[in-house]
Amino acid sequence: MRHATATSHSRALVQEGAGQLAAAGREQARHEVEWLLSRLLGLRPLELYLMDDPVPEPVVERFFSQIRARASGVPLQYLLGEADFCGRSFIVRPGVFIPRPETEGVVQAAIDSLRPLAQGCRSPLRLLELGVGSGCISATLAYALPTCVVVGIEVLWEPLRTAQENLQRHGLSGRVSLVQGRWTDAVRGRFHGIVSNPPYVPTTDVDRLPLDVRQEPRVSLDGGGNGMRDLLSIVHCAADRLEPAGVLVLECGESQVPHLMREAWQAAWVEHVRGLRDLAGRPRGILAVAKTSWQQKSY
Repeated sequence: MRHATATSHSRALVQEGAGQLAAAGREQARHEVEWLLSRLLGLRPLELYLMDDPVPEPVVERFFSQIRARASGVPLQYLLGEADFCGRSFIVRPGVFIPRPETEGVVQAAIDSLRPLAQGCRSPLRLLELGVGSGCISATLAYALPTCVVVGIEVLWEPLRTAQENLQRHGLSGRVSLVQGRWTDAVRGRFHGIVSNPPYVPTTDVDRLPLDVRQEPRVSLDGGGNGMRDLLSIVHCAADRLEPAGVLVLECGESQVPHLMREAWQAAWVEHVRGLRDLAGRPRGILAVAKTSWQQKSY
């Protein structure tokens, strides 16, 4: 392992760090190293190759500490302290599920389906997110639908704290309320839309996930025996939480889409169901619309 010196230059650090990450099996080693070092120096990645001054020794020490952590499996986003989602940056830290590009297409489908409801609704559109994590989905919904209010449910305290920081960072604390609890048990009332990226990895597959993914909260990954536990629970409990003509949007695994669509079609409250694809074109979830005549329980 390299010993840092005060005469290290950024180009040499990138080369050495990339070599260490490549040896640890990181496929995008140079890209990751550029992000880590540029963040520490307050530069853009391209500027690393234009910098002639030596990197200060404390930064070099911190850089190689992060390289060791990344090589051991710590997610890059935890080391950077943030992750991008739908063009915005969100704080992430250990104990918080990391936003993923695959979810962006699902959220965009939710926005597209909810926008006509927002335009025809005299009062604010009421939305519910189940499993808030970093708060990126609730924030994105609030940004895209300026007349909506969002309630976000999260069972873990660390994600709740981080989500609140992200809402404050983006100026959305007044329109997104966070509640500690599990799924719809934590709220009462009806909503025009419910959006969720719940755990959907089968229990036996969780321990076979890539090492860095296994550093994220297991409760955010483990969807029970076949991965469908929470997906089916949300489909069934949506009956008591959706307004007539309301929309349920769920992310799931590619192989789970047909099963989830069948279950949704069989639910008494469902008028229509369609499958959703992620930005890469792969099956990634469902969108179910409630019947206009659906009568929910009054609580």
